[in-house]
Amino acid sequence: MSARLFALGLLLVSLGLAAPVSADGADPKMQLLFIGVSPDGDAPGGVPADLPVISIDALPDVDAAKQTVFAARLRSSPVSTFVSAPSETHAQFEQFFLITEVDLLSGNDGYRIGVGADQFGLNDFADRVSAVVEAFNPKHRRIGFLRVTDAADEFPLAISEVQTALDRIGFDMLVVMIGADTGAAACSGAPEQALHYSLVSGLADRAPFGDGNGVSTSAEVEAYLTRALNRLVERDPLCGPKYSLLIKSSNDPAQELVVFAGRSAFTEMETGLYNETFEAMFLLESDNRDGVHDFLANCLYCPNEKELTDRLRDMEEFARANSLEAEIWNRIKADTAPERLTIYLENCSLCTYRAEVEAKVAEIDAKARAFDAEARAYDAAASARDVAALRAYAGNCIACAYQADARGLVAEIEADSAYQAEKAGFAAAMDSRDAVQLQAYLDTCKICEGRDAVAEALLLEQKRAEFRAPCLSLAAVPQLGGPRKLEAIDRVKAGAVCQAAAQEFPEDGLIRTTLGRIAQAAGDFDTAGASYQYGMDNGVASAFGLAAYSHYAPPQGGQIDLDTAQKLARQGAEHGDWLSQEILTVLYSKDLVPGKTPRDAFQIAENIALEGNALAQFFVGYYYLTGTGVDLNENQAAEWLKKSVDQGYTHAYSFLAELLEKGAAGDPLPAKAADLYWSALLKGDPTATDRLTTQLGNRDREVIRIIQQKLRDLEVYRGSVDGIAGPGTVAAIRRYSDSLTEQG
Repeated sequence: MSARLFALGLLLVSLGLAAPVSADGADPKMQLLFIGVSPDGDAPGGVPADLPVISIDALPDVDAAKQTVFAARLRSSPVSTFVSAPSETHAQFEQFFLITEVDLLSGNDGYRIGVGADQFGLNDFADRVSAVVEAFNPKHRRIGFLRVTDAADEFPLAISEVQTALDRIGFDMLVVMIGADTGAAACSGAPEQALHYSLVSGLADRAPFGDGNGVSTSAEVEAYLTRALNRLVERDPLCGPKYSLLIKSSNDPAQELVVFAGRSAFTEMETGLYNETFEAMFLLESDNRDGVHDFLANCLYCPNEKELTDRLRDMEEFARANSLEAEIWNRIKADTAPERLTIYLENCSLCTYRAEVEAKVAEIDAKARAFDAEARAYDAAASARDVAALRAYAGNCIACAYQADARGLVAEIEADSAYQAEKAGFAAAMDSRDAVQLQAYLDTCKICEGRDAVAEALLLEQKRAEFRAPCLSLAAVPQLGGPRKLEAIDRVKAGAVCQAAAQEFPEDGLIRTTLGRIAQAAGDFDTAGASYQYGMDNGVASAFGLAAYSHYAPPQGGQIDLDTAQKLARQGAEHGDWLSQEILTVLYSKDLVPGKTPRDAFQIAENIALEGNALAQFFVGYYYLTGTGVDLNENQAAEWLKKSVDQGYTHAYSFLAELLEKGAAGDPLPAKAADLYWSALLKGDPTATDRLTTQLGNRDREVIRIIQQKLRDLEVYRGSVDGIAGPGTVAAIRRYSDSLTEQG
């Protein structure tokens, strides 16, 4: 059996439900008699067919009682059974119940009882009812239910006479409900429990109302009715009974009033009781005060009413106590002395705010202890006009006696122009993360509010520089001290050094970019591209140039993308990257970008040439030499080419040599020209090779002679040293150039 089915079984047992019985199994020994009242009026779901109910509209004369009952019984059932000579042993009904509604009236001849349109004296009424009941030959007249309309409020005066008359009917218990005739319009319309049906269904005996042994005792019925009738008065003072009487024939609490066997015939009652019992069980375990209140205000059968009422009272008392303590807390929470707070702790009942009060007391105590020390700290900070110390005091003080003074002094210092300038210097140094700027702040600050932060940043940047320096020198772009050519990178050594730096500073974009250049040198273009992207995302200038170059000169099989190359190069140029500007120089000089001309290329090249870029110096010299973007000027060309040569840019050697050879910058200098040609040849420069082979005939004879002598010294030329560009000289130069290439 599942847990859910098991729980449902327990609930059914707690409700006292048994397996249903058929109509044939209904107890024939029970009878309900309605006089002047419709059985259907308050039957939950209508009167079941198997319920033993007889209804008569009016009270007959005593002599006609048997005939009236006989006719009523014939009409109520297709088959009726009668005992021709009934006796105490052969009573037709074990349990008999009476339900009627009457009016209490008064006249000249005394009090009268009205049933429908008829009126009877008290004794006559009792005799007629008794005769009708006797016609059924019941063994036990269990409970009679009388709803009395007392429009003139006569019942308190007539109670003695009424009770005497009713005693003649002979019921074990009479339930007399006295009310006023207010009319239907004044009624609340709220559902009302049919007490007679509830009792004959054994409800008073079921858990949680009774002990569940199948017998509703006098004590159980009295307890059930007392609660139910009180609810009627509380909920509907206009239409409910004003008061009720339970008139018992015996004071024995164990007297049997209802012997109940089987299942109630009222399905709707069972469903309502089941749902209410389930809800009551839930509410008993909850803290839902509104839910309990609503249940008690609207339930029909109200299982666990006492327990829920007690729980509601406890919750309301808790709420009241909590509200009172909240009111007290609101009054004392701003106290600066502990007396009232201590009284709360010593006398609270719920102590909802104990933690807050204890914290407040501790705060007051801490302020008292901290007062002297804080005063000294404030005086020292104020005397030194130490903004950091003043701000720390104001933000962390406990007693805070001088907090307003500290804040005012901080505001005064912050408004000073010297402080503002120093603050701007601090922000600039921290933003730059440049060791020189950070050190400059430390060397020049007067107030030095940011000293600790700058000192910490400086140590970090010094450490970063220590890790960066060898990595950059081995693999970064020339602007940062690295080799110009990828093949010049020692990939193994550079990889180890830069990986160590990356492990120490994994977020460093420049180190990641340099690792990308090492990857590119190894042919791993995907890793290189990802590294350049990381660098660009972190504002690394060289990353833009390297990424732009990969689009300008992609690896074999790649697609040239000049638009992207230009876009990235322009971003890199804005960051001051030389490679980005070199790319723009090339693109503009070749008219590859609409709207850009060689003059734009010259301006860019000149800007970075002035900064010391060897390639840009070559470009400027070349542009002066060819008149690209600027007027032709061989003197300027020679000057800029010499700057590039002095920095070791090989491609500039042959161009400068040619100018020296011609004497463009003054007298011809063939010896210097020959040395430049030879140096470029040794470095594998194709321009130098071409000038000394294909174009050797265009060289000055002294230049040729010097080259011939160098070849003879190396024993790669056996011809004459005569300055003539013969085939033997050309062949010797080619052989020597090829040998250099083979040697790597």
